[in-house]
Amino acid sequence: MAPGAPVALVLGGTGYLGRAICAGLRDEGHRVVALARRGGPVPAGCAVVTADLSAATAPELLRLLTRSRPSLVVNATGALWEVTDSAMGRANTEVVRRLVGALGAVPGPRPRLVHLGTVYEYGAPADGREAIDEDTPERPTTPYGRTKLAGTRLVTAAVAAGRVDGCVLRLSTVIGRHAPRSSLFGMLAARLREGSGVLRVPQLDGHRDLVDLRDVVDAVVAAARTRDRTPVLNIAGGRPVPLDGAVDALIRISGMPVVRESEPRATPRRDAGDSRPIGVGRALRVLDWVPRRSTHDSLTALWESSNEVPSQL
Repeated sequence: MAPGAPVALVLGGTGYLGRAICAGLRDEGHRVVALARRGGPVPAGCAVVTADLSAATAPELLRLLTRSRPSLVVNATGALWEVTDSAMGRANTEVVRRLVGALGAVPGPRPRLVHLGTVYEYGAPADGREAIDEDTPERPTTPYGRTKLAGTRLVTAAVAAGRVDGCVLRLSTVIGRHAPRSSLFGMLAARLREGSGVLRVPQLDGHRDLVDLRDVVDAVVAAARTRDRTPVLNIAGGRPVPLDGAVDALIRISGMPVVRESEPRATPRRDAGDSRPIGVGRALRVLDWVPRRSTHDSLTALWESSNEVPSQL
């Protein structure tokens, strides 16, 4: 990458979303630095800086920003699976609080912030709307939704006050290459790869809006370019997909001869308005973005990558 290329700092850059975002920004001409608690695989041409964001203070983050001088910061950190409620609070809220404080204190031109939120911040809307859009009142019902909403509000308040240049992208359920085994479809792909002849599937609760990982990367790149001050944008597939049907599609794509068996689901999640479409019209107007890949495309990419190592980007 040319020495004068703009620097993009991706927090959580070795994670599932972060790796794909690093690759997308690299392909757009950025010098990409992935910031992560532990070293991990990143796309070719991207650098890694090790830092524990859950322990870093705002002054420490400010020094890091001053040294790296990014024009763009993408916050792809967060905690969802297999963590305590307090760990969610630290990862989803406190890290954002310190990051926003550091960004507001950066001398000279301030980097643009693209913060990844979630549609689970809306909860299960009780206002009678047929669709969820950015004006839907937020009523999250899980620790994940509540802690992510608190982080979003820190960002939007700082943007409204002029302390930060940035926006929040509220993502629906992301499906794509190297989905983690702790996620539903990552787990099912791994079980299919085991080839036992039996696929144990948790009890599935209705519908979810699914968005392709590549579409998420496209949205991040578009949000990095714009200077529009719209604070929150939904990034979603735009229609609810029956989870049971998506599992059947993954089985067909895999070509594996299996028998499905149901198992109890320990933690049913009903936050994002199971059967309601999530509107993406504002993202179209502000970012010229629409979801371009189908659920079949997403599941195919997931299956094809399920026996690869994540560094293959």
